[in-house]
Amino acid sequence: MFFILGIQDEVRELAFDQTVVCPVCGRFGHLRVTVACTVLSLFFLPVLRWGRRYAVRLSCCGAGCDLDARLGRDIERGRVTQLDPDGLPLSGGRPGRKRCRQCGFETGEDFAFCPRCGTKF
Repeated sequence: MFFILGIQDEVRELAFDQTVVCPVCGRFGHLRVTVACTVLSLFFLPVLRWGRRYAVRLSCCGAGCDLDARLGRDIERGRVTQLDPDGLPLSGGRPGRKRCRQCGFETGEDFAFCPRCGTKF
């Protein structure tokens, strides 16, 4: 008799998408929540999941942080539909960077206008 077992890490994005003004870079972005866990599979079917970790990430600059497990479970079950980005301990990202709304050009310089298309920052 043969058994096919496997253990792997799984990361998936939850059905949570909130548009916010980023407290790190000051641009509009989407707040997205992901859950990561370890999965035991038997014959390529998931049997057991453990070690769930929840994280939030901003799409504008990549800043993010880990979430409390209870808050993550509430988001996953649909009980929480809004998060306060100012209350999250966000880290990372690209502070001090500007991105043009028109063409998407990104710069760290203190320009008043976009060097590529001329649109005001």
